[in-house]
Amino acid sequence: MKKAKIPYHVRRMRAGDITIIAAMERQIFAEPWPLSAYIQELYFNPDAHYFVVELADMRLLEERHTWKAGHAALLLGYIGLRVMGTEGHISTLGVSENWRGRGLGELLLLSALDEAVACGVDAISLEVRVLNEVAQALYSKYGFTILRRLTRYYRDGEDAYLMRLAPVNADYRRQLVQFRQVLHTRLRLESTVKSV
Repeated sequence: MKKAKIPYHVRRMRAGDITIIAAMERQIFAEPWPLSAYIQELYFNPDAHYFVVELADMRLLEERHTWKAGHAALLLGYIGLRVMGTEGHISTLGVSENWRGRGLGELLLLSALDEAVACGVDAISLEVRVLNEVAQALYSKYGFTILRRLTRYYRDGEDAYLMRLAPVNADYRRQLVQFRQVLHTRLRLESTVKSV
């Protein structure tokens, strides 16, 4: 019997995604990146690796249609990773508001971690708002720990935590395989329930 596919697909961000992602970013974040930042990252930063998650099972659109027309309806979230030598850095992660709580942030994080492993990093860092406990819980689940608090890191004055994951070794790579299996089972189950 053929195993059911998950209802989402992660791929590399393309030029045609930039305006959609920038619009999504303005809805998600109080301090969104400008469109030019994504252009810079995609076209001029060889250390940047950006991914999007899109809907692969159109049946789910009936319940959670967040974008009005065309390809925009398929893009649900995005993540950015920069790799500098043996250090990786998660630069951004966002999921459209109506699609949160389904494991898409985790799916994107897994994709970035897989890419970081493929690039041979030893450690990965990120910044997260002190008040964003949901994101902190996800990062902690994947082995990130708080290194220090960055005072008034964001323009609105909120502090951030600098979090770091190390070492990214063979044991950790085995953990990623287990995390992926559990998440894919959850996503397949969701698809099956929604299509009944």
